[in-house]
Amino acid sequence: MDGAVTADPTGRDARVAESLRMSDRAMAIGLVINILLSVVKIVVGVLAQSPALLADGLHSISDLFSDGAIWIANRMSREAADEGHPYGHGRYETMAILFSGVLLFALSVGIVIDSISRVEKQPAVVPGMEALVVIILAILAKEWLYHYTRRVGETYHLRALVANAWHHRSDSISSVAALVGIAGAMVGWPVADPIAAIVVSAILMKMAYGFMRDAFLEFTDAAAAIDKAIQEQIVTMVDEYPDVYSAHLFKVRRSGPNLHVDIHVVVNPFLSVSEGHQIAERLRRAIIDGVLEVTEVMVHVDPEEDQKFPMPIDYPGRQEMIAALSQLLEKDQGLMAVSDLVMHYTRDGIVADLVVSVDSQHNLDELRRASLRLCQKIISSQERISNVRIKTVLHGCDRGWS
Repeated sequence: MDGAVTADPTGRDARVAESLRMSDRAMAIGLVINILLSVVKIVVGVLAQSPALLADGLHSISDLFSDGAIWIANRMSREAADEGHPYGHGRYETMAILFSGVLLFALSVGIVIDSISRVEKQPAVVPGMEALVVIILAILAKEWLYHYTRRVGETYHLRALVANAWHHRSDSISSVAALVGIAGAMVGWPVADPIAAIVVSAILMKMAYGFMRDAFLEFTDAAAAIDKAIQEQIVTMVDEYPDVYSAHLFKVRRSGPNLHVDIHVVVNPFLSVSEGHQIAERLRRAIIDGVLEVTEVMVHVDPEEDQKFPMPIDYPGRQEMIAALSQLLEKDQGLMAVSDLVMHYTRDGIVADLVVSVDSQHNLDELRRASLRLCQKIISSQERISNVRIKTVLHGCDRGWS
């Protein structure tokens, strides 16, 4: 009674499409701003004779590569599952986050090395005022871009976009260091630039470590990769769901922007297979519709809490039971014959529901006595059967019956 949901509930496709649209918009805005800043910083850095502004312009160029990688990974991670990737393409986003962490760490190390080099080589030329104006405008632009990109990423659960927002923040902090350096050089204290750069590099390294750690946890399917609030939300939905007695073996794994859920639920052990399946299917759809990041749910239906009370696996099978019961009926003067058998496996034994056809020539008392004899014979001869319920169908009809 296991399975995975393949169809999207009403409204889910629209939400996913909206997240992709907003992601593309944020990436496009970031790309345009980074191109403009790179060109302006490099040109003014050369004209104003500002090594700090020139280096900051080269840093902005590196953001272009990051933007491109994040955009490609984000698009690929949203592709539907196919034959080659039956669990979807979500791990492309994980790779993008890992790439962002490595790149951010490398940029931080580069800033430290460059800062130490500038301590040893003091600038011989004082930069012009235009360099100061450009760097202030760049800081404002990148800070706005950071907040906008991060807001979109967090709103639509686009973790790669959040990681890219921190690249914008790294560029902003780098520009702050450049601002300190330019201002320091203008007032005769050039060492202020490298000192400020080293301090902010430590902050960036910490962020880079966080990205790399998150990617590692996800690649290893660690439980820590899942937000506890999301786990609690899913558990609450299951606990409050009608017809579900309890749940256990709850597991969630992350695949980029997608979450895959596995859960065992306990239902009435005497339900039909089809009714149990319907409960599982409705629960799947409720979880997927209620939690945007969840794209696949596997619900296993249990008749009892098998973690606390393990179910015996050596019970006789259906064909074996039918053969044994048929032999008993043959010896019972032909009053009734088994037309169907439903077995309910419990930890205390098998509950056997026998649907029998009866001879209309016999009265109700005779049938009751025959049923009692049959129950006693079954219980005494079949030690794994704990309860027998004999039923008969008086009449049946379908939509075409009249």
